[in-house]
Amino acid sequence: MSNQYDEVDQNEDLENDIDGEEQPELTPEMLERLQLLAEKLIVNWDFEVQSIELIQGGQMALVWKIMTEKGPRCLKRMNRPEKKSLFSIHAQDYLAKKGARVPGIIPTKQGSLYAKQGPFLFVLYDWIEGRQFDISVPEDMEWIMKGLAHYHLDSVGYKPLSGIPIFTKLGRWPNHYVKRCQQMQSWKLLAEKTPEDPFSVEYLKEIDYFIEFGREVLGKLQESHYPEWVAKCKESPNLCHQDYGTGNTLLSNEEVWVIDLDTTTFDLPIRDLRKMIIPTMGDTGVWNDEVINHMLKGYESVNPLTPEQKKVMMIDMLFPYELHEVAREKYGKKNDVLAEEFTVAVEFERSKVQEINRILSEL
Repeated sequence: MSNQYDEVDQNEDLENDIDGEEQPELTPEMLERLQLLAEKLIVNWDFEVQSIELIQGGQMALVWKIMTEKGPRCLKRMNRPEKKSLFSIHAQDYLAKKGARVPGIIPTKQGSLYAKQGPFLFVLYDWIEGRQFDISVPEDMEWIMKGLAHYHLDSVGYKPLSGIPIFTKLGRWPNHYVKRCQQMQSWKLLAEKTPEDPFSVEYLKEIDYFIEFGREVLGKLQESHYPEWVAKCKESPNLCHQDYGTGNTLLSNEEVWVIDLDTTTFDLPIRDLRKMIIPTMGDTGVWNDEVINHMLKGYESVNPLTPEQKKVMMIDMLFPYELHEVAREKYGKKNDVLAEEFTVAVEFERSKVQEINRILSEL
C-alpha cells in the first residue's frame, strides 16, 4: 500500500505558472474559432444548447458557460495534457459523488467523464452560482478555511482507477527544499552578471544567509514528526488542492464550493494551509498572530491538528518561501522586479522566523 502513492511527483512550479497566466487580447477571429470549438465539442453531451458564452480564453485555460434546457453548465479545457488530467478528473468525480462541495462532472453520451480534442481533455461540469470570498473580512476567512478542511476530509478514500497515473507530494518536501536552495544559489550567478542592478546588489548581500537557513529548516523538518506523518498518510491519503484560495472557491447557499481541481495531489493537508497562510502574511509584510489564529481556528473547527502536526506546519513555514518567490520572478521568470520588493521580502522573512520560533516553543 505504501508504494502505491509514490508513482509520480507533480511539477513543483506548475500551479504558480498557471496562476500567473495573463489573459491575451482575443481578436474577432480567435473568438469565432473558440465559439466553433465549443459548438463542436458540446455535441458529445446530450443537451439542447441555447447559448454559448466564452468566460475565459487564456493560452491554456478555456472556459465556456453553456446554457441548456436543464440549466447552465460549464465546459472547460483541462489545463494539462491527458496523462496529468485524469488523476484530477476522477478525483473530482469521486468527491462530487461522495457529496463534497465540488461541481459534479456530467458524463458524455458514451458515459465518459470527458471528451478529447487533440492532446487535451474537455469536461462538462455543473455551473455553480455564488460569490467569491474576501479574506480581509473575518467571516469570509472563516468560511474559506472551513471549506478547505472539508475538502481534505472528504477526499480521504480516493483511489485512482488502474492505469491512471498517481500524483503525490507525500515525502517529497525535502527534495523541494533542496531544489529551492539550489535555485537561490544558481541565481547568484545571474545577479553577479548585473552588478549595477539594485535588485542584484540586494540579492547578493542577503541571499547566502537565507540559503543556509533553508538548509537548516530541512534538517528541522527531517527531525520532526514529518516522516512518521507521511508514512501514516500514505496508508489513507487525502488530497491537497495546491491552488486553494479566493479564485477557486465560491460561497453558494451557505456552502463553500471548491472549483478548479486541476493541480490536486496527494499530500499532507498542511501544504494547503501553508500556501494560504504565508502569502496572506506576505501580502501585508508582517506576521499577524490574530490573523493566523483566526485562520487556524476556522480550519480546526472542522479538522483539528495535533500539536505534533502543528509543529511540522510551523517548521515548513520557516522556509523562506516569499523571498524565493520574489527572486524567482526576477531571475526565473525574468520579470522586472524592484529592489524594494526584495527588501520587503527579506524583512518579512526575518520577522517571520522570530514569531514562528516563539510559537514552536509554546507547542
